Amino acid sequence: MTKLPFKVVAVDMDGTFMHDDQTFDHKRFDRILTELHKKGIHFIVSSGRPYTRLRKDFAGFLNRIDMIADNGSLLLQDNQIISTHLLTYKTTLDLISFIKEHYSKSSIIVTGINNSYTTINASPSFKQTMNFYYPDRIEVTDLAAAINPQDMITKITLSYQYDFSAELEKEFNQTHAEKIHCTSSGFGLLDIVPYSVNKGIALKYFLRYFGAKPNELIAFGDGMNDAEMLKLAGYSYAMANAEDQVKKIAKYEAPSNNDDGVLEVLDSYLAKVEK
Repeated sequence: MTKLPFKVVAVDMDGTFMHDDQTFDHKRFDRILTELHKKGIHFIVSSGRPYTRLRKDFAGFLNRIDMIADNGSLLLQDNQIISTHLLTYKTTLDLISFIKEHYSKSSIIVTGINNSYTTINASPSFKQTMNFYYPDRIEVTDLAAAINPQDMITKITLSYQYDFSAELEKEFNQTHAEKIHCTSSGFGLLDIVPYSVNKGIALKYFLRYFGAKPNELIAFGDGMNDAEMLKLAGYSYAMANAEDQVKKIAKYEAPSNNDDGVLEVLDSYLAKVEK
């Protein structure tokens, strides 16, 4: 192999790039990222995580990677937000009311660029999880009363016992002019974003910017919120620990997240390139 068959790398975080203990091999990643950059390859973190969490995860690498946060609602380059896709204030209020009426057992976090909110009565396990992703979240008694248009809402996340994302999306969109998109991010969490938002759409933006084609993209994922990204990529990898549906979408399989599957695959490609 004289050169790498891809120009852009896109990786999901939870269950894909990160170990279950929320760590990754910084030294190995630094080496691989350096080798990729020498060959003109762009590296994109494509995650449902908020950008504030991603900035902490990749401290020390921020000027060497690009980021897709909140499942495509925010795009960042050189550690700066370059594109936003937001839920309108009215639709955010409508969604909160709709969720309370139809999915009252779900705990909720409303994510904004400026503030994120959960309710005081959210389940303890949900709060514990959100403490990691949103350490600066605000606990309130009434979500609808707490948020304001200046919060610039990127997504709403719910807890679930079963994946009702398709059901919620269909029911809400039937009765509301502004459409939304729902997707399971795995781990008992469901994300609601603007209708046209997903990781695949976000990656198309970056591909155009980099002058690359979808068949020059290698992508890694494990959950259904990675589906559009994997369908787009010429080289799509589902992790060994991925959901069965995801494995059916991807062309190839990578070792599990806990076995550094992403880094293993990238290293294998780099080893085949002529020095």
